[in-house]
Amino acid sequence: MGQIVTLTPIHSGVILTEFLTVKQLAEHLQVSEKTIYRMLWRGDLPGHRVGSQWRFSRAQVDYWLDLRLARLAPRVLEEMSQSGAETTLGPLAAALSPRNALILLEPGSRESVLRAFIAAVEFSETVDGEALTARILEREQMASTSAIEGVMFFHTARWESRVLGRDNLFAIGRLPAKTAFGSSENPPADLLFLVLARDRRDHLAMLAGATNLSRVPGLLGGIRAARDGLEVVDLVRRAETGAAVGQES
Repeated sequence: MGQIVTLTPIHSGVILTEFLTVKQLAEHLQVSEKTIYRMLWRGDLPGHRVGSQWRFSRAQVDYWLDLRLARLAPRVLEEMSQSGAETTLGPLAAALSPRNALILLEPGSRESVLRAFIAAVEFSETVDGEALTARILEREQMASTSAIEGVMFFHTARWESRVLGRDNLFAIGRLPAKTAFGSSENPPADLLFLVLARDRRDHLAMLAGATNLSRVPGLLGGIRAARDGLEVVDLVRRAETGAAVGQES
């Protein structure tokens, strides 16, 4: 049996007043109740018992998953990423344009690389780039999400207000060599995934999908060798539909 955990968030913006049942949490995360119990026994969710029943703080769960999503089992991530899809494409392919699929960046500090990355992204609506950079860096200060297989995941905190109001956005940046970001415990990264969603549900689906993408054999090597954004879009679409994407370099 896994460890049952109770988390007390340190972020002042997290409000711990709304408690959910197993059924309500499953609906909130758009997964099955069986998956909720599986996550509980693996220690992947914070919760506590009230008599014989489980109760969960919605804010605690959002905070917990935002920092620990990469530790979830692949089948849980897949379930999260596939829920609520509005198109035949996966959540990332639907949010990825060729223009944003391969943004070439120069080495630098985490802040300078992130600022250049956001400045190069093509948004479909007005976005304050400096404010977005600040919010992502604030999120990174809580816990760096860098270097799952050399990928760094940039996104705002899931429990805060949305940056985008109309369309989800996924963008991929590439550095010429791996660069150290975050704490010394994390290996360096040369690929940057920017995930921005119009609502919390899509945010979780996209972030879970991006985490799963980093584990698809051949995908990251394909992005590292890609010549243009169209090639990367095709790789992401194939990966999300389960098609082979080649061998990892």
